[in-house]
Amino acid sequence: MTAASALPDADIATVRGQIVGLQAKNYPNGVLAISASPVWSGPEQFDVDGQTVRVRVAPSVLAIRDALTERHSADWIVILTDREAAELPAGILEHLIAGRLSNLDPWPALRGLFRAARQEFHLLSLSNDAARAVLRDLDGTLPPAPRGVLTNDHLFASLSARNFALSTGEYTPHNIALWSMDAAATARFDIWQQSTEPALLEQFYTWIENRLGPLGPTLVAIWRAKGPGDLVPLGLVAALLGDSSASFPAPRDITVKVRTLLEVELGGRTLTEQQLTAWGNAATLAVSGTNAPDDVLRRAENAVRRLHAEPLVARSDVLPMALAPRLSQFASALAAAVDSESLDAADNAWADVVAHRAAYAGTPDAPRNVQVGAAALRLLRRRGLDWATPGGLTDWVAYYRQDLSWVDDAVNDAFVGADDSDLARVANRIVTVVRARRAKADRLFAGQLRIEGGHRSTSTDLLYIEDVLDRIVKPLTVPVSGPTGGLRGIGQEAPDASPVLLVIADGMSAAVSNEVVVDALRRHRPQWQECRFADADGPYAALAALPTTTRFSRCSLLTGALAEGGQDRERTGFSNWLQHNGLYKRGPVLFHKGEMDLIVRNHSLADNVRTAIDDTAGRPVVACVLNDIDDALDRSDPIGTTWGTTSFKHLDSLLKAAAAVGRTVVLVSDHGHVVERREQPSVQRGQQVSARYRTAEDADQEAREDEVHVTGNRVLSGNHRAILAVDEQLRYTGMKAGYHGGAAPAEVVIPVTILVNGSVPQHLGLEVVPPQQPAWWEAERLITEPTPAPVTSKPVKRPKPAASPNSAAHTDGLFEVGTPTRATKPAPAERDRVAELLGSELFKQQYQLFRPKFTKATIGGLLQELIDSNNRMPSSRAAEVLGVKATRARAAIAVLAQVLNTDGVVVLSDTGIEVELESGLMFEQYGVAP
Repeated sequence: MTAASALPDADIATVRGQIVGLQAKNYPNGVLAISASPVWSGPEQFDVDGQTVRVRVAPSVLAIRDALTERHSADWIVILTDREAAELPAGILEHLIAGRLSNLDPWPALRGLFRAARQEFHLLSLSNDAARAVLRDLDGTLPPAPRGVLTNDHLFASLSARNFALSTGEYTPHNIALWSMDAAATARFDIWQQSTEPALLEQFYTWIENRLGPLGPTLVAIWRAKGPGDLVPLGLVAALLGDSSASFPAPRDITVKVRTLLEVELGGRTLTEQQLTAWGNAATLAVSGTNAPDDVLRRAENAVRRLHAEPLVARSDVLPMALAPRLSQFASALAAAVDSESLDAADNAWADVVAHRAAYAGTPDAPRNVQVGAAALRLLRRRGLDWATPGGLTDWVAYYRQDLSWVDDAVNDAFVGADDSDLARVANRIVTVVRARRAKADRLFAGQLRIEGGHRSTSTDLLYIEDVLDRIVKPLTVPVSGPTGGLRGIGQEAPDASPVLLVIADGMSAAVSNEVVVDALRRHRPQWQECRFADADGPYAALAALPTTTRFSRCSLLTGALAEGGQDRERTGFSNWLQHNGLYKRGPVLFHKGEMDLIVRNHSLADNVRTAIDDTAGRPVVACVLNDIDDALDRSDPIGTTWGTTSFKHLDSLLKAAAAVGRTVVLVSDHGHVVERREQPSVQRGQQVSARYRTAEDADQEAREDEVHVTGNRVLSGNHRAILAVDEQLRYTGMKAGYHGGAAPAEVVIPVTILVNGSVPQHLGLEVVPPQQPAWWEAERLITEPTPAPVTSKPVKRPKPAASPNSAAHTDGLFEVGTPTRATKPAPAERDRVAELLGSELFKQQYQLFRPKFTKATIGGLLQELIDSNNRMPSSRAAEVLGVKATRARAAIAVLAQVLNTDGVVVLSDTGIEVELESGLMFEQYGVAP
């Protein structure tokens, strides 16, 4: 043989593998002659496991003899020669390992690299070039082959993890899409692709295609044509083509044009509708989370422009540029709804807005347009309902707490202002009408306050601010009953009171409280739950002392009786109440702003505050005052603030500290507030003693139509008389961001919320309550069942009537044809476990908390069909069962996953192609027995 090109080239990896193989056979050293091209680009000498290896090339027999003379200068001499074995004389052969010329066989070295004794039959399709490429691309310590058998799965898992950070086990379309968005990882793949042997690259593509299932050929074809970095950006364009949504129709010629341009970009590859949809779903799912790289979205939007797909972009749930046309469509639908009696089109358009990744609806991160859109739609729903006129002050307080405070919340959200001019115009029309109704309600409330609010009623139906300690806090301190039913013997100490943390958010209106509590339950769920006493008819609300200022109302709250004073008076009054009720043993128990802010050593709470909260035995009731809202009324614009637990400097830390020691939290205010909308200047009436009230002893003693004159022992200003402002625009002093002291229900009605961490103590007589939003806050839930699709597989299990004793025998014929029945199964199989799950307390809580747009029967039907289908079903079939468009299947499953996935345990998931259910784990989570 004279043509060296007919033989493979040796490299350091293959030579190293040959030496390792000989070492494994207990050869101590020697001369290894390999039949290979007599060329060498590696180091002349290197080490293998502490032994030196020297490589020599020998294009002739004479060169081989010359190389043999060096056999004592290194542990191993490796000779690369293209001479045939017949050309080598016995004098040369006797110095070679095994007395012969060795072939450059990569397989033993490859097995040795993974410490395997065997290999699967079609490893790398038995390509020597691919095997040698693996030896070149991998070195060092690798995970050993399982059970000593080297497989393609193990080989490529090791190669892809080491060379381009594709982690083991992440071989699903979703995970590949996520990996493809990692610019560093895909850059490493590009480098590897350019440097490795084409034979190995081809083997990798074949392997990954098989691992990716039905979507594998599509993804790999795109991967080959454009590289992994374009899988998601171009996939988001494919999603626009695969979505035939009726919400965003487009002329067929546009769809055809965009599809043609995409196929050209993919090198002429034609994709079916199913392939486009599956690819688009995988790409959309990959960027649906909060950590999608901005660069991926920018490249996707560039692809939209490059492929002239702008007319289709509103179909995307994830592209940032898709939110604006969705909002525009919603604004048009909302404007039409204002003049009609139907909200269906507006609700549907809003559902498209909320489905968008960047909408963040209901969170502090929602863009202005989304905040205003949500508020306007809610107010439009409320506009069409009755505006009640309660008969007494008790009913007025409940009405405001449960309904009108949410109206105020939505009005404030709408006042943020929209960037979209069409949306701003229609929102203003709605808000103007609603505010006129609210102003009328405020005056009616003030009239009832004048009649009843100045004196205490003998009825216990109305909760006064001075009674919160006695009627809310004290019952929560009831000790846990022991084995003797709470009785103690002679010489035994009284059982410890149940601990309570009273958090007073100064100036917190019921509207702000609504936001704070919703945020606390959302962010700290399932740990914190809202509760109330079992005999309560609705959420708690107290009537503030009059006028509604801190000096009167907070002092009365902390004293447990009508009182006036500052912090010293509050401290004394609170301590006296605790001692009177046997709830005080030692140390400070009331902390105002100064004490709350005494934080040292980077702690989240002041030492004295944390010590008091931790001392549940000596200080069962601790109170903390938070001034964040009251401060905002002085310094900032509360209209532009979405209030949550993080809006307060210390609230999150207080909740965590209370949870750590098992304290029930009572979140309360001392008075509410109205906000400044810059609609009219202040007016001068009497002495300027307060922004929202004036004394009734001035020369101007008559209350105007926008004021109310109150008298009685609950009016704590001079001579138990005062004139209070009613209309929210009215103020007597200079402009601030907000005010209090008046008679508007936003100032007078005090929100009271009981929060329990973990399981609810049975001895306190509490029950968990569902979310408190009124029915109009969200769109009306679906109440109709979708038309069931024909069932071609196993029937859904349904409860059946009792069968006669002979019915089983009748259906047991060997050749009986028809609908299968379950009559032959043992009796226990007739239990409907899905029905038991739907009836469980946990499911009821989850259903109330998230309020999915599907009835329980629809959810049960989906679960049962999943169970009957081996816990898997195509996403398109799930969409049919739920009665939604196929393109909305992923969003619908995400909503149901919120309901069914509890305590961080995932039982329902969507891969982008299939819906998967962990039924056993699901039943275990919901306490349904096997």
